[in-house]
Order: sequence, then structure tokens, then C-alpha cells
Amino acid sequence: MRKPLRWLGLLLLVLLGFALVLEIGVRIYVEAPLETDFYGSIARQAVGALQAQVGVQTLSGSQWVHLGWIADPEKETYRIELRTPEGWREVGQTQFGSFLDRGSGGTYRVWRVPKDRSPHALLGEVTVQPTFEPSPIYLPRIGGEWRELFRPRQYGWYINDHTIYQDAQGNWRLVGITSLTNGDFNEEKYFAVGMSQDFPPVKGMIEQPPIADFGELAWAPHVIRSEGEYHMFWSPHKLHQMNSRNGIDWENHRITLTAPYHKFFRDAMVLQVAQNQWLLYTTARGPYFSQIDLYQSFDLTHWQYIRTALRSAWGSERNSPFASMESPFVVRYQNHYYLSLTYNNDSFFWHGILLMFKIWLNKPSYNDTLVFHADNPYDFGVYRGLTRSSTLLTRLEAHAPEWVYHPTTGRWYITTAGWPWAATLTSGEVAVAPIEWVEAP
Repeated sequence: MRKPLRWLGLLLLVLLGFALVLEIGVRIYVEAPLETDFYGSIARQAVGALQAQVGVQTLSGSQWVHLGWIADPEKETYRIELRTPEGWREVGQTQFGSFLDRGSGGTYRVWRVPKDRSPHALLGEVTVQPTFEPSPIYLPRIGGEWRELFRPRQYGWYINDHTIYQDAQGNWRLVGITSLTNGDFNEEKYFAVGMSQDFPPVKGMIEQPPIADFGELAWAPHVIRSEGEYHMFWSPHKLHQMNSRNGIDWENHRITLTAPYHKFFRDAMVLQVAQNQWLLYTTARGPYFSQIDLYQSFDLTHWQYIRTALRSAWGSERNSPFASMESPFVVRYQNHYYLSLTYNNDSFFWHGILLMFKIWLNKPSYNDTLVFHADNPYDFGVYRGLTRSSTLLTRLEAHAPEWVYHPTTGRWYITTAGWPWAATLTSGEVAVAPIEWVEAP
């Protein structure tokens, strides 16, 4: 009896070793081609001039303040002081251009601390006070049936990640990932476009000519409007950008972030938080755990990583080799911020291998969207699993959703989309449903 047990134990060890080799091999394979660099958006020699130009910018909310600046982490770190009745008191240190303080605010100084031990230099002194606007947390719920919003039929056969906005003529536009396949991500190299006068339209959107065909991968577009000009961003692995005066005709394609701070940078979403202050949320992965990274810009051209907006840790259910927290989207509602992300791409090597053959074992997980809340747009906490995450608010059944606010009716909507071979809520189209905000218990 001992001999068969010994052989069984040896077989299990061999299988475990083989699985471990495959896991390491897949991770090396998907990571090796990807480059990272904190200075992927600002040339090293340009940091000093931009740093002096921007100084220290502030933002505040209910019982928090934020200081932001241009950082140069290869050469220096930063010390933050707060003026008190007894004098200046150190309240923090950081290597990036961001400091979030929860307290009563006041006058702050940010000092540059050179790594070559040369004298410290004052970067800026600012005074900022938090507001005190207590408000309840609201729970978003899907408040109706899904109905078709847009399906391309000429320039593509489906829509995955997408963006929705109003152009300068007041028409609603949807721009999204597509291809002339049933969902081959390697062929997704331009965006399909849908248009309607109303939102949601009674009969769906009308297909328009595609955009952003530059011969390389084009994933997860996002459009914002600032000071009368439209800006479109997309990925993966670097940040593309175009501009438009009317939201219809696009020009000036360029790459504004050649290499991100962490690998698996994709699904960029941009939120304006103040005049000349924008935040960019992206899918990312640390050494093992998935996360949502946060970048900062003061001009929509130069971006710098400043922190992780949401990280996962032990207890998190999914940590794919190519990251599991996808399609981040942040909205502000009643003085709180809500971050949604589609939580799929299961852990371990076999999911990545099966994906190449268009096999998705756990179909419901494709539509698993988590919603987190915070009182500020910088820190949504740590995800440690469905029952151990204090900032996790709810789960919604949707894939890569956009949150749409209609300024005329005051109503909110949510969308869902996805590859036809994986999605269960749709079969190639984007669908839309109303959102209801209910005060959380």
C-alpha cells in the first residue's frame, strides 16, 4: 500500500511543478514585451521647467485636501510640512507628485529633497481648507431592462469597451472597440462610431464611418470635453490621444505616454477634478495583484503616475497574469466618488491560454462589475475579497460599462457590451439600462 501512495505523491508533485512552470512561463511571456518608465510622458530634461511652471496645485473635499505637483523621483523625494501654532510640522513624505491629507487643512509647504544630498529646496507653499459637507452614500442599481443601443454592421460586427458623449451639435456619439471578427482582440485596430439625436434613442444609434485607424491596437476609447475642445484617449500599453473642435472630426494623433509606470496599462478613463487638473484611471498590475493606477495632469498632455487608486491584496479572487481589474470608470454623485470596474480574467495560466482559443469557462464572471466608493477621487482603498473590503459598495451585472448622465433630463444610464463569444447579456451590441441611486442602508 505504501508504494502506490508514494507514487501518487510523486505524481502530484510533478503535476504541481509542471503547473508552476506554466504559470511562471505565461507571466514571463505576457510581461516581457512591455516597457515601463515613470518618465514616459515628460522627458527627463523637461521636468524642472514644468515643475517650476506648475508649482503646487490644490484640491479639497469633505474633510480632505490634496496637493499635486510635477515630480522627479529619480533625483528627489518630497517632504510635506503643515504650519501649526508651534511652527512647521512634517506631515508626510512621498516620491510622487501627490499628497492626500485627511484633517483640518491649513498652510502647507512642499520641499524637494535631492537624493544627492544637496540642500533642500522649497517647491511651493499653499493654503487650502477642506469642506465639511456630510452626505449619505448612495447605492447605484440597474433600474430597468437592457435594450439595444448600438451595433455596427458595416465597419465591425460588435462593440466592446466604448465611450459615450455629446458632440458640439448636441448629438450623442458612441465610439467603441470593434473588428470584422467575432471578437479577436489582435484585430481591434480602429473604432466603430454610432450617432443619435436623443439618448437613449428609440431605435438605436446610426453607424458612422470609423475613426482612429493607425495600424496598431486601439482599445477602450474615452472622450472628454474641456474648454470647448474634445480629447480622445485610448490604449493599450501606451496612451494615444487626438483632438477635435466638434467631437466629430478628429486630428493631431500622437502618443502622450510612451511607457507607463506599471505594466498592463489599458482602459484609460479621464476625469476633470478642477480647472487645469485631470486624473487618469487605468488597469494595471503590481508584482502579482491587480490594481487601478492613477495618473495626474495639469495640461492634458503631460501625465505622471501619482498613486494606486485601488489595490487588491490577499483574499482577492482574481489576479490574472495580464490584470483583472478592467474598464475603470469614476463618477461623482452627491459629494462622493464611485469607481466601477469589470472584475474578470481569472487567475493562473490556463485562462490566458484559453483566451487565445476564445474559450471563457466562467461566463457569468464576464459581466461581474464591482462598484467602490470614496469621499475623494484619489483613494478607493484595498480590495480583499467580496466580504472583506470596506469600500466595496455593490456588484452590477454588466461588462465594461459606461456611466452616462443626461444633462437635460437629469437621469443616469449604464451600458454593457463585450465580445460575442463571451458576453451573455449581449450578442455584439451595446445595451443600455437606467440607473437608480438609492441611499445606502
